[in-house]
Amino acid sequence: MMIAWYDRFRGRLVKQLPEQITSERYTAQETCVFNGHSKIQPADPLVNDGTDKFQIEHQLGSFVKNEKSEQLETELEIIESAIFAYQEANDLGKDSSFLIPDKLLARFELTKFEELLVDVLRKGHLQEIAIRPRMELVYEEHLVPISRAKKIAGSANAHLASHSECWQTRTLTGVIPKKILALESEDQLNIYENRVFVKLLENIERYLVKRILEVERLEQIFQQAMSFQNAEGIYFELRDSIFTLWGEGFSDDEQADDAAMQGIATLELLTKMLKKVRTLQHSGLYLSLTNKVHVPLKLNMTNVLSHDQHYRHVARLWNSWLDTQQANNLDPKQIFERNKKLANAYSQYCCDLVKRTLHELGFKESSPNYFERNGNQTVYLELTDASEIVLKSPEQNLSFVPCFNSHIDQSDIELMESYQRVLLSIDADEATGEHNLCASPINFYSLEQLAILISKWLASQVVQALGNTLSRVPSALIRFLESINTRRHWQLEGNSVTMIKPFIDVKPRLLDFKEGHKQDVSIAKAIDAVMEAAERFEELLYCPCCGAKADEEQWVSRDYNCFAIRNSNCNHVWEVNRKADGNKVLKVLPNKALGSNVLDDVKRIGRFSISVNTS
Repeated sequence: MMIAWYDRFRGRLVKQLPEQITSERYTAQETCVFNGHSKIQPADPLVNDGTDKFQIEHQLGSFVKNEKSEQLETELEIIESAIFAYQEANDLGKDSSFLIPDKLLARFELTKFEELLVDVLRKGHLQEIAIRPRMELVYEEHLVPISRAKKIAGSANAHLASHSECWQTRTLTGVIPKKILALESEDQLNIYENRVFVKLLENIERYLVKRILEVERLEQIFQQAMSFQNAEGIYFELRDSIFTLWGEGFSDDEQADDAAMQGIATLELLTKMLKKVRTLQHSGLYLSLTNKVHVPLKLNMTNVLSHDQHYRHVARLWNSWLDTQQANNLDPKQIFERNKKLANAYSQYCCDLVKRTLHELGFKESSPNYFERNGNQTVYLELTDASEIVLKSPEQNLSFVPCFNSHIDQSDIELMESYQRVLLSIDADEATGEHNLCASPINFYSLEQLAILISKWLASQVVQALGNTLSRVPSALIRFLESINTRRHWQLEGNSVTMIKPFIDVKPRLLDFKEGHKQDVSIAKAIDAVMEAAERFEELLYCPCCGAKADEEQWVSRDYNCFAIRNSNCNHVWEVNRKADGNKVLKVLPNKALGSNVLDDVKRIGRFSISVNTS
């Protein structure tokens, strides 16, 4: 029987997996065995086990393989560590950060292996081996003139007896040789201990290159974070929001400052060590053996490696380096379990990030997963079995699909757009549109991008109330509405009512009129419809950026059912204007004048300047 799968990118079931898939795109609908080593339970994500292949019953295929540079690999390890640190903090009930947490400050400290390497290099043990390596004395047989022979080979007599051309003269008792088989000694560098030394230098160089990339990237992240503190040319609310989010990962500012300084010092030391190692790689010993080195990981502790005053430090470094590699030596089953755990941790991270975004937009969690803004707008958040994050409003849903992937194919992004879904990935390069956002601990704008998207989604629903017309309104109610329409809350044409501006202050009079005509069902229904429209229209008084509510008096009506609110109780203005083509657009801006170049730059203004087409 064929196993069914749920396609998270399309939000629907498929009967069979394609031959090539993206890790985490599909979740199982029933129990099955993956690549013969792991059991997949219903709703589990189908993730790579490092082999880039999958076999499930009779289905065979491969995972999309991404070419990764050393720099990208290093960045992925930083992100993974941050995600696992976030999960660990949550499990322990501790505060956690959506950006780099303080736990990663340990990456700025020297490891035990690095401290040992500093000591060995400082004392010159490796340098001494490169200059004066141990050698093996090897004797080889050579046919030489008798005058040059220093040590006669054991087989010289036998050779001389069968080679008369090597005789000078023959006597009664024997021969006088002209040439003889002699032993000549030669010093050989190609001994086991020297091969270990050369291989160790190769391993250390690779290790230091990777480690320097890691510290450099972390240092860049810290420097970028610190730049927000007093940054010029960035809107102050965006600057404060990002710096606050960053600061939540540290117990105090001094901790972050000290970490940045330590990072610089560590980077300088690692760079110096790499330079020394590369100098050793130009020694005669290294160059003579570098092309014929094969050393098993487990050392054979010879007398030289155990007791020589210099070579014994080669063994110490080798074993210490080997300890740093143990975490990377995982079999496919272990890699599969790790990637599954990472997928689940990333989904929870994204879910919490969406919740935090709602809080930043002025929502409060009135009950688990129910969010309200000023008691008017309500959003319900659901985390499905397939790890989709679905925001539900009375009118429509917005679905986010977390996928811990560093590269998403453009066709998949277009697919998400077709099915009205938003991909959350760690792919910063492709995450430029509204259907692929980069949600990552090293992306300072993850929350901002989410806030922009959610704000637009909410605003597009709210502005539908503009120009809302109720028809077939009873004449008695029309006359009453006309009598209380002193402030032009609505436009009356025949038996139709078109909302123009909020009318909170006349609600009590409408309810009194309803009470006085409670016997007339048509009037009661019409007033209920007007009251419902009033509530929807009232949502336009709430700031799309922060949820602060403006007073009704701050509403400025314009032609074509447009409006502006410029003196709100927050730092923002919002307005709906009619474009030349007849369409309308909602704009939200800071209330203080900013340069046009700032307003168009998300990295300088964030969610505090958005534009939404309303028709």
